[in-house]
Amino acid sequence: MLIHGLSFRVNWKNFVIGSSFFIPCLDTEEALTQVKRTTKRLGYKIKTQVVVEKGIRGLRVWRIK
Repeated sequence: MLIHGLSFRVNWKNFVIGSSFFIPCLDTEEALTQVKRTTKRLGYKIKTQVVVEKGIRGLRVWRIK
């Protein structure tokens, strides 16, 4: 995924139900668009939330199904 001109690699194979990952970003809408595009293609159901972790704003993504 390309967010803010930076390439983020997610090991989708290991993204099992109940796990989550964090994408540090300011434009959370763009990050969400990229994540939704990929998870829809893979058939994953996700939950997302804009969060601040250790002082860094970003998007937390959980796989729920």
